[in-house]
Amino acid sequence: MSWAVITGASSGLGAIFADQFAKRGHSLVLAGRDEARLKAVAQRIDQNVELVVGDLGTTKGVEDLITQLANREIDVLVNNAGFGTYGPFAEIDAEREHELVAVNVDALVRLTHAVLPKMLARGRGGILNVASTIAFQPGPYQATYGASKAFVLSLSQALWAETRGTGVTVTALCPGPTRTGFVDALGSDVSHTAVYRHLAAPEPVVPGWRNQMTSAFGHLTPGSLSARVAGRMLRPA
Repeated sequence: MSWAVITGASSGLGAIFADQFAKRGHSLVLAGRDEARLKAVAQRIDQNVELVVGDLGTTKGVEDLITQLANREIDVLVNNAGFGTYGPFAEIDAEREHELVAVNVDALVRLTHAVLPKMLARGRGGILNVASTIAFQPGPYQATYGASKAFVLSLSQALWAETRGTGVTVTALCPGPTRTGFVDALGSDVSHTAVYRHLAAPEPVVPGWRNQMTSAFGHLTPGSLSARVAGRMLRPA
């Protein structure tokens, strides 16, 4: 039985990933905090689905999911769970930032450790890590969120190099601002910013020329300059 594991599967890109992998014939383990939404996603899918309800920002939440995966051959892991914060770093609640790092970074690393050795032993499998276009340059007013996604991108690139020729693939997906519920969860009105003024539909996943320009700008521009430009685009009203 071919299993695909998707974190943050209750809405947005996670729910779309669930639909797509089900259409490809995978049985699914869907993880998220919102049991009602997870059940709604599962009911749409004509496929074998198991739900793991928990908070990946906690040790228990991560360990419960790893335990659920222990006796299964996982062919695909989608590390999609994550959230952001917004505002001057000195003013953002420190505990919220700590939880962000736990979900966006620590949980992703631990889940990848849990499945990658077995994939390598079998000589097949795939890991998809959801990063962001913010990973390509510093993100003033989203400093911790941007840094977490830069970590995800860097880790994915390193693991891609380590796993070349093994039959296992590691990929980073870097979508731009998208209508997934992410912006609502920021808890701040960011509609005035150049970055979040226009949100793309989630179905294409990687939308448009603007995101290509953003990533290219981050690669080609000194960090100090790209930080100032990004700061203007994200500056609070």
